[in-house]
Amino acid sequence: MLTAVLSCGDLELVDDQSRSTADLLILGLQTAGRPVTPGTAFVKNGTETFVRAIHNDQFRTLYLEVRFSPGSLASVDGQPLGMADSVLLVLEPALDVYGATVSPSDLAFTAATLPHATFTFASYGDLSVADGSSRYASRSAYADALALWYEGTPGRWERVTGSGFTGNDAVSGSLRRPGTYVVAAPR
Repeated sequence: MLTAVLSCGDLELVDDQSRSTADLLILGLQTAGRPVTPGTAFVKNGTETFVRAIHNDQFRTLYLEVRFSPGSLASVDGQPLGMADSVLLVLEPALDVYGATVSPSDLAFTAATLPHATFTFASYGDLSVADGSSRYASRSAYADALALWYEGTPGRWERVTGSGFTGNDAVSGSLRRPGTYVVAAPR
């Protein structure tokens, strides 16, 4: 799941409450879409960089892309980063749901130029997790409600402000702080 370091005030929530894992419908990953190859790349602070995690299929279908704009990296392990500095980033996908971890965990992002993550699920998203839901009349309604969620404490999730369904079988939003991120909707 996705990791980046910022102060607690940098994470904005859509609402004032957190939800337990049991209160979320986390987007499933079909068996045919597994495993997902982790993404690894050096991100140079002065250059726009894309780090991608890819499905291990013949088409190398995109699972997750994180775009780093110039100046996105503020510091690592408390040491400020300049525009010529670079950091090795790793996207480690979750095993059976749409989510990932970005490391290193001691990396801080610049609030004005946060990295932007996009999970794509047209080929391997398992929308059936919403079947039988009293909240969503259809899989399409569930997809419309998907957003990025951050695990603030173990088993408690906060929706990331500005994240949501893009209408193109994808969910995107800005990465703000370290921890676990998943694609989900309220149960």
